[in-house]
Formats: sequence, structure tokens, C-alpha cells
Amino acid sequence: MPYFVILPIFAGLLLAEGLALAMCAAIPRLRAALPYGWRVLLGSCAGFLCANAASLLFGLVPVACAAALGIDADDPAAQVVAAFALLGLFVGPLIVSPLGFLGGAWLGLRRARRALHATH
Repeated sequence: MPYFVILPIFAGLLLAEGLALAMCAAIPRLRAALPYGWRVLLGSCAGFLCANAASLLFGLVPVACAAALGIDADDPAAQVVAAFALLGLFVGPLIVSPLGFLGGAWLGLRRARRALHATH
């Protein structure tokens, strides 16, 4: 699984977001961005986790179903199961991790914009 590549990058991005959030809290001129910052941080974490959970399920559910149905390695359906496992466990995380991170950040930004403009 490619998580040895993905997790350090995610940790670095999370650290950068946390530092930016701390700067927004510490510097009075940037304090107006604080409601946006924490929602973007929360959204990007949630998006990353949800996207990777979906990718893992995409790879593991067919394997579990094949095991429950008793599909062995010689069965033609085993190739389909192997394709799902390959996509879900190896290729999928490389694609869905940045999409989940950016999509979650975008949703967090939209929620912040909606929450702040609803109160003003």
C-alpha cells in the first residue's frame, strides 16, 4: 500500500495548516481568518480520512465477498476481485488522498463562508 508515501505528505500538510492556524490566532491582524482556518483544517482532515476509507472499502469488500462465496484462485471471478483489490489498495489511495484533502478543505471553506455571512 502506498501509505508510506501518502502519510508523510499528509502529516506535513496538516502541520502546515496547524502552523497557519496558530499564526492566525497569534497575530491580531490575521485573527479574522481564524474561523476559516479551523474549518479548512477540520474539513481537509475529514476529507482525507473519508476518501481513504472509501478506497480501502473499494479494495477490501470484494475480497471479503469472494472469501465468503468461496471463490478460489482458479475461478475467473478471482481476476475481477484482484483488480478491485489492486485499484482500491494501491492505485486508489494515490488518487483519492489529494482529492479528499482538497475537497474537504473546499467544503470547510464553504461552510465557514456560509456561517460567517449568515451571522452578519
